[in-house]
Amino acid sequence: MLSVEETAELSQLMDEAGHEEVIALVTETINTFTEPEDEEVSVDETEIKAKVNQILSLDKPPQVKTIAKHPKIRFLKYGIAAAVMIAIGSYLLHQNFSERINQRTIAEVNQKDVQPGQTGAILVLSDGREVLLDSAGNSEAIINHDGSKIKVSKGQLVYLDGKKPAGNSLNSIRTPLGRQYNLTLSDGTKVWLNAASSIEYPVTFNGKTRTVAISGEAYFEVARNTQKPFIVNIENSKTNIEVLGTHFNINSYADNGSYKTTLLEGSIKLSTGKRNLLLQPNQQAVSQPDSEGIQLIDNVNFADILAWKNNLFHFNQADISDVMLELARWYNIEIIYEGTKPSGTFTGKIQKDLTLRQALKILGATRVRYQLTDDNKLIIQ
Repeated sequence: MLSVEETAELSQLMDEAGHEEVIALVTETINTFTEPEDEEVSVDETEIKAKVNQILSLDKPPQVKTIAKHPKIRFLKYGIAAAVMIAIGSYLLHQNFSERINQRTIAEVNQKDVQPGQTGAILVLSDGREVLLDSAGNSEAIINHDGSKIKVSKGQLVYLDGKKPAGNSLNSIRTPLGRQYNLTLSDGTKVWLNAASSIEYPVTFNGKTRTVAISGEAYFEVARNTQKPFIVNIENSKTNIEVLGTHFNINSYADNGSYKTTLLEGSIKLSTGKRNLLLQPNQQAVSQPDSEGIQLIDNVNFADILAWKNNLFHFNQADISDVMLELARWYNIEIIYEGTKPSGTFTGKIQKDLTLRQALKILGATRVRYQLTDDNKLIIQ
């Protein structure tokens, strides 16, 4: 290493020397210090010149003085050699390290992975036509339907020419695997659909009630109307929910084995045939598809229930079956178990914008052996 005095003197000598002479001197010095057979650290002369110019920051015109006549040429030669060799060595090390990192990154990228789901749905009009909302979701699309011009905006249909649809004109929106969507109904009610879910609703609510039907999972913020109750029917079940204006979540995935209705604010009346139950905020009613029984759970953490809506996975001592069900819906994958299902539970929250492999690592699922095939099958071993 150079001392403070030597560094100052070296800087002065470099100022007095032309940059071409300095480059030539450094190139000669590096050639002296480099063994010919050492292929690992060989550097192209053009590269050396570029790095020396960068290191010395020679941004002024060279002077005419020649370095060979300077009385301190020996100090200059070895001083520059020492300083620049350290810089060049660091550069070579960085280049070699970066190359290894890049190779590792390429290997990771080439490993099979699945991208996360996104916003999107399919709108099915009353005449059976389908409109893909992945592209029209947040923009506006104009379509012709029953002789009318309709604007589709965030799932809501607006009849631009003033014509009103028939009272029984029903539309539906469904989210495929790997998609979520939110929409606004004609009365101002807001609905969020989780992956693999659907809602059927009238274009306008002309009767005494506002009735919709859902499957899968949906969160509602119902516009208040005391003269026209809002009713949610769960498809293929005896369960329905009646509200005036409130916020609640319904999880009715068939493969979960039960329906869970959770109330955030307001009040709702849940019916399962002959049995009725009035829910209060932070209560959850658990019902069965083919049963009139209802289990009531108090003090539910609504932040956990709505994690899906807020772009999160949330697991609280969930077994591997529950975890894989959620991953399958969001990443549009098929889960296959080879042999006995692994035991143990999973707890934690992770972002839903991660790739599948990233999600599995954060969940700690790497302790479970798995294989991801090219056709998006996740084999649990």
